[in-house]
Amino acid sequence: MKKTVFDRMSDSYDNFHLKDSDISMGKKTITVSPKIKLALGWSVFVLCCVLGYVLLNSPLSSPKELTQEQKEAVLDEDVALDEEHDTIVPYEKNANDDLIAFIESYYEAMKKCDYIALQDMVTDPSEFRSDAELKKKAEYVTDYTNITVYTKVGLDEGSYIAYVVSNMTIVGVNSAPYDIKTLYIVNGARGYLINNGTLSLDTQEYMEKVKGDKDIQKVYKAVEEKNEELKEEDPSLQVFFDIITKRDIEVDAAVDYLPSEDSEE
Repeated sequence: MKKTVFDRMSDSYDNFHLKDSDISMGKKTITVSPKIKLALGWSVFVLCCVLGYVLLNSPLSSPKELTQEQKEAVLDEDVALDEEHDTIVPYEKNANDDLIAFIESYYEAMKKCDYIALQDMVTDPSEFRSDAELKKKAEYVTDYTNITVYTKVGLDEGSYIAYVVSNMTIVGVNSAPYDIKTLYIVNGARGYLINNGTLSLDTQEYMEKVKGDKDIQKVYKAVEEKNEELKEEDPSLQVFFDIITKRDIEVDAAVDYLPSEDSEE
């Protein structure tokens, strides 16, 4: 009976995998048993899986770059600045180890009221002439944890828009609410710096347009939903959000308006 292609494949498999294989190395012959071949095969398979995982999940050296022409084309996009739209400039999550380290150092300096260190992290050091305002905030916001950085390339060469999500530890609040802060970061001769000065009108428009991108809006909505869940479980957090809602202020600025422990309710 003539063997089919499947029969021949089966015979080849049996001959190779289920029998000893002799490998000639010059005048010597090495016999490889089926067990050794099986172990080697699985080792290669596991190694390929590990390499595949590393390649797919390792952070990139920097957020995906666009040409200057592509960046400037964003300014011509006909999108509403206050509405969600299809993503124009995709974000990357935790894409740059050096940038993440810089941002974590910035938050650490804020927590420690290290205004000297902060002066070296911004384009306008005059914002941090002293630690008075920092200490006032640190009396209430005592820590920033679980920092996650979403980055989009900025309009200027070597710049990034960083959307930083963190949990804040707030005195008098039992839970740790989520906060999202936008930083415009430039990279030059002095390394990374947060541009805390006045941005050009084009840069402001660029930031407003990419903020409406669907991908980053999902992050904003996730932060809002998580805080809503926390408020349902934690009355002290609800009070905190009532304060910042009434005064229409940013989350991390709300500490200026929190009542002290000995104040009357």
